[in-house]
Amino acid sequence: MLRRDSFTAVTAVTAVTAVTAVTAVTAVTAVTAVTAVTAVTAIADRLAGKTLVDYAVPYLYGAEMEHPWPTPWGVMPKPDPCDTDSLAERIQRALPDVKVVKSFVTQEQDTVVNPKGIRGGDHTMFVASDHADAKRTVTDLPASYGWTDILNLGNLIAARGMEMYAHMHSAIGLALGLAATSV
Repeated sequence: MLRRDSFTAVTAVTAVTAVTAVTAVTAVTAVTAVTAVTAVTAIADRLAGKTLVDYAVPYLYGAEMEHPWPTPWGVMPKPDPCDTDSLAERIQRALPDVKVVKSFVTQEQDTVVNPKGIRGGDHTMFVASDHADAKRTVTDLPASYGWTDILNLGNLIAARGMEMYAHMHSAIGLALGLAATSV
């Protein structure tokens, strides 16, 4: 079972996070999408046999785009990879001895740990992995926070949809005046 205390301590978005998380029962990657595969590959031996939760959105910041999407904080970053691959799948291919699970990526951080704080908890947490035992372990964490609607999307290929949802999530947030948004 994934311990809440080991997860909540992992909040930074640096490669150090991946190294720190290895000491937990389950590792959590919170590195930037650009450095994620490199960071976790560097410590592959320490991650072997563990479940790794990938909740990163694979954004490419500063990319040249023909039709950029302006936002209050600048131009919306470009998802990379998009549609034909996912960051979670790339991590899984790079770390075949690790059980990669994609989850938490479609929620604001505050909502992850307090689902009832927005609309009384009326939203869905998604989870995908090629490893059924790892999905069960990861599903225990949001359930311990009070999530009642946790949808198993199936194999890790479903991470593509979760990662691509990030732009829709942003559009909803902008339409609602950047209020906390959750599915």
